[in-house]
Amino acid sequence: MAPRDPVELTERMLAAIEATEPHLHAYATVTAGRARERAAALAREPARGPLHGLPIGVKDLIDTAGVATGYGSPRFAGHVPARDAAAVRALLDAGAVILGKHTTHELAWGGRTDSPLLGPTRNPYRPGHIPGGSSGGSAASVAAGSCLGAVGSDTAGSVRIPAALSGCVGFKPTRGRIPLDGVLPLAPSLDHLGVLAPTVDGAAALTAALTAALTTGPAAVPAFEPGELRVGWLGGWFDAVLAPPVRAALAATRARLEEHGVRVDDVVIPDEPLMPGAVLARIHAEASRFHRDAFERDPELFGPDIAELMRMPAATAQQAERDEAAIARMTAALRRALAGHDVLAAATVPVTAPPIGDMTVTVAGRNWPIELVLTRHTSVFNAAGLPAVSVPMALDQESGLPVGLQLAGAAMSDDTVLGAARLVEALTPSLPRPAPTRWRNPA
Repeated sequence: MAPRDPVELTERMLAAIEATEPHLHAYATVTAGRARERAAALAREPARGPLHGLPIGVKDLIDTAGVATGYGSPRFAGHVPARDAAAVRALLDAGAVILGKHTTHELAWGGRTDSPLLGPTRNPYRPGHIPGGSSGGSAASVAAGSCLGAVGSDTAGSVRIPAALSGCVGFKPTRGRIPLDGVLPLAPSLDHLGVLAPTVDGAAALTAALTAALTTGPAAVPAFEPGELRVGWLGGWFDAVLAPPVRAALAATRARLEEHGVRVDDVVIPDEPLMPGAVLARIHAEASRFHRDAFERDPELFGPDIAELMRMPAATAQQAERDEAAIARMTAALRRALAGHDVLAAATVPVTAPPIGDMTVTVAGRNWPIELVLTRHTSVFNAAGLPAVSVPMALDQESGLPVGLQLAGAAMSDDTVLGAARLVEALTPSLPRPAPTRWRNPA
């Protein structure tokens, strides 16, 4: 592979940002001057590794020294951290070029990436629709080609949901693999950092850099042959709420994997009617506790979404106990399902990206709150702390919107999950790039 030219690559990404912003609104802040200085300095240095000179973005929930970091919130408008988050330091040590800060839903507390501070971020495949969230700016930017990778946070699916809805790869490692120092908390018992990239190999390289302090030796992502991979195909609860385009994409993807020799077994997960509301209830308890004093002091500094959440009554002790029991049962069922399988597979999100402004989604004959649908298949893997990745598997021909496949594995099997994702990616036709003309004509 030819050596990377940090200056040329950075200029190419800055030109892409200029072409796509503010149509997509994937960036809260662009640090063009810093990026150019950094790229010029890296061009004079020996290559540090696979991230050397790679232009990436960082979610606006993650502190960057000397760069505005508003957490998508009016309360933090103008906030400039004095120190880099641990993840940002790791990226810089690995030679990355940081292009700026990607947009987030306010305080990362939502799956739409619609901030009262900055407005909505748009899906690059159909800009009248959401990109997913809360790392929606990261996914939109990666899919539109205005960065070559990104770091986001994931509390109930906030890396994998936008990756699925926007058509890129999103990976959440085992809980604790990427340090959270310097990241605004949402729900500390569920918070993870993760990565977004155009390809699985790109996600693996970012992950290796971010976990370098916890890993000895190089990353060892296995190169599975089709007959070596054992997949548990999640049915039952995971199959109960699926929009027709998602169901069709799942069936076609499974058939393709089996045709190539991948071993796929049906795994039925018992119904858990309290999921994923149980995880969202835990998020509400932890996040409202964290922001309570500020909200009582200055409620006008919170957008309407978050203000409504802050005013919601806390769950009773009995309800919280039922919720936690449901989470424990679902977690145990998934761990049992992993016995004898390298990964479990399901749709990342049961629907394609809803229109901007919609707060409900109609699927399976029922009208659902949007957050319950978006987080339905992802949130339990946060509660369990298990590694999970979303890989693009299809583009719905009717809507033109992407559909993602989620693969999840046992704790600390991060490289196995990425290896499985790499094989799925190799056996799945690549999505066409989103058409630039659509960014200027939201629909």
